[in-house]
Amino acid sequence: MAQQIDWYKTPVSADILKEMNKRSDFRGLLQAGSFLIIYLGLAFLGVWFFLMRMWIPMVLSCYAHSIFSSFVGMEAAVHELSHKTPFKSTWLNELFYYLFCFLTWNNAVHFRISHMNHHRLTMHRGLDKEVIIEPAPFGFWDRFSWVTFDVKKCKMIMVPAIANFFGNADVDPFSWDPLLSKDDPRRKDIVRWARILVIGQLILLAVFIYFKLWPLIYMVTIGYFFATFAGMGTGIIQHQGMCSSVPDWRVSCHTVLTGPVIGYLYWRMNYHIDHHMYLAVPFFRLKKFHALIAYDQPEPPTSFSAGLNRIRKIHRRQRTEPGYCFIPEFPESAAAPRLPDGCC
Repeated sequence: MAQQIDWYKTPVSADILKEMNKRSDFRGLLQAGSFLIIYLGLAFLGVWFFLMRMWIPMVLSCYAHSIFSSFVGMEAAVHELSHKTPFKSTWLNELFYYLFCFLTWNNAVHFRISHMNHHRLTMHRGLDKEVIIEPAPFGFWDRFSWVTFDVKKCKMIMVPAIANFFGNADVDPFSWDPLLSKDDPRRKDIVRWARILVIGQLILLAVFIYFKLWPLIYMVTIGYFFATFAGMGTGIIQHQGMCSSVPDWRVSCHTVLTGPVIGYLYWRMNYHIDHHMYLAVPFFRLKKFHALIAYDQPEPPTSFSAGLNRIRKIHRRQRTEPGYCFIPEFPESAAAPRLPDGCC
């Protein structure tokens, strides 16, 4: 199929959209800056407890650091910064984007290109490589790894990082298909960033070993791959169980209302339909924007746990009906969703 899709968008006036699209260095710094402070603060606590030989608080602070690190990466902060929407000043956006990519082993060049493809081709079979369209096989060991060491995530991130470091730009975190053709000049940028990333992380590792700062080896070097359950939970409520190859984000994305803590950690990406429809709207305006176009959207689950419960019910039904995908109910005020014949 052609890679230009005629997506349905809820109509929004140009004046309102212009207002909603406004970026803010203050709001960007408030969010990204506080994220950096929490990241460094938890790291400081881990080292301090270690030096004080307070082992249980050290372990707890290290574990909390890993939980938080999930949201520093592509699950939240890196994701939103990749759109260049949080800050009015591009250099501030890129400073935090590359820093957070570095801290979470994400390839800044690759992710930005891949994620733009995800937005253009959301849930279209064979084209959107970032989403598992088939029912995800979440078994006991997957759930166990999310609260301990996430082997799959580590492999997904580290194997491409090492391959890219050695000049192989074909290895892709989201698919074994190459993201870019052999003659695409951006392949060199992917490799260049991978080398900066790996060498920089190895230098930090050497510093931590030299000064015997063992907790920092866990928190900075490998902590992103532990205690991933919170980040995984927010990722699951983005597209899981929705219909594929549908040119309507209202039936290929979940919007879920959450409390302020999850909303903050998740950079308001719980308003996922809104984000996909109008990706230039900064995260800090999504709640207000959602209120403007809610008349044209399905009623969302009213809590994070309710969103996860919806996914659980979808997965349960998919085990007995492999072709099933979830279509939400729409209010009478909404335009009819675009559903191709045989979608579900």
